[in-house]
Amino acid sequence: MRKYYISLVVGFVSTISAALAEDGRRPNILFVAYDDLRPEMGAYGAKEVITPNLDKLAAESTRFENAYVNYPLCMPSRSSMLSGIRFDNRNFTEGDSKVLYETMLTMQSTWPAVFHEAGYWTATRGKLYHGHVPKSERKAWDVPGRFYGQPEVYRLMEHHQDKVVEQGGVLKDLDILLAMESGPAALAYLAIDCADNELHDGEMAEAVVEFLAKERDRKKPFLISAGFTLPHLPWIAPKKYFDMYPEDAGELAPVPEGVERVVHKKDQRPLSSNIWNEGVDDEEARRLKRAYLACTTYADAQMGKIIEALKETGEYENTIIVMWGDHGYHLSEHGLWQKNKDYRVSMRCPLMIKAPGVKGGQVCERVVQNIDIYPTLLSLAGIEKPEEVVLHGRDLKPLLENPNREWERVAHVSCVGGRKGVISERYRFTEFRWGEDELYDLEADPDEWVNLAGRPEYAEKVKEFKKEIAKAVWNDKEG
Repeated sequence: MRKYYISLVVGFVSTISAALAEDGRRPNILFVAYDDLRPEMGAYGAKEVITPNLDKLAAESTRFENAYVNYPLCMPSRSSMLSGIRFDNRNFTEGDSKVLYETMLTMQSTWPAVFHEAGYWTATRGKLYHGHVPKSERKAWDVPGRFYGQPEVYRLMEHHQDKVVEQGGVLKDLDILLAMESGPAALAYLAIDCADNELHDGEMAEAVVEFLAKERDRKKPFLISAGFTLPHLPWIAPKKYFDMYPEDAGELAPVPEGVERVVHKKDQRPLSSNIWNEGVDDEEARRLKRAYLACTTYADAQMGKIIEALKETGEYENTIIVMWGDHGYHLSEHGLWQKNKDYRVSMRCPLMIKAPGVKGGQVCERVVQNIDIYPTLLSLAGIEKPEEVVLHGRDLKPLLENPNREWERVAHVSCVGGRKGVISERYRFTEFRWGEDELYDLEADPDEWVNLAGRPEYAEKVKEFKKEIAKAVWNDKEG
């Protein structure tokens, strides 16, 4: 089986690489990362949200329906994506997340570093890493751009703090939405009467447009990373994007008849609520979701500006575009908000890849992960992996060529408290250190209400998944 798989990969590699190399040029890379964006866009079937630019990109890309992150939190998800290392590997234990993040980025060359070494002109702006570009990564970038921590952004947020509390009417009462007692993260939502470029994502998009139009070295292929901070809290966007949604927008997740509205303590990250939608009635929950939708539409508009600038360079057809969200997000599902939960809605992320020579508008339902981005980009660009680099992900090029091909794969996921699990095309299983394990049939029960783990008829399936978890934790091999 292994030899057969390798031969298939070689065949697909040659098919797409030939299309890339017709004129002898290496493809450019535009990598677009969104913060806290679940697959909430029209292309993924979301009915309320307005995302015309992402939907157009989907029509020219392969859209992955079952893409997952290793860990549903910004820092570990991004470190896995950049390093190609699974967060659930035995090298890591629960502890200081910042230390773990920096450790993963220094264990081996990240893919931006490999592209820079291969002769690409590299520039980043916005949120790619968890904060500013780390010292260990600055050599990977010709332009290691700014993150949203620039003082003018904080001043804007502080200026509107009282206005938000007065007009927004929530904030300090919503423990589930507070990351700290004060500062920008204490804001929940605000519609500001301002221009797009007065807020971070608009400013970031302008900088990326500048990279494309003027700043880059035209003698080299480029790797440009555009990092959106939205729709991460606070949900602040120009008022015109809020006005695109009616006041009663923000449809809430359904609750099956007879199901008690209870939030289980084991589902929570530290400091989160243990009461269903604590501090938020249904009317307020809809306002919060409306703000999330408005911020998603604002970010989508900035994406449109970047794509248009890329087309104006004449390089669009020779550019690989990867659109990725760093994890999923709860918007009232199971009475929960934010991320870092075991449910599929928290683990599932958007992922779309547009590549020269690859048919657009494809949908792939095979299980893929954030760690697959590293080997896929190298393969699409024809860059050899450094010998010392070990990648836990798979090259997705075979799925770009044939989204329906055989693909024996489960996603390995972890969550707060040391919980580990796997997600297949049909099941989601989570192993708990204490208490009852969880097994959900995603076909029969996509919203994960009926736990099957304790039923005798599923005992073999539980055993199978437990073995898969143990094998992955102690495996340092490729793929």
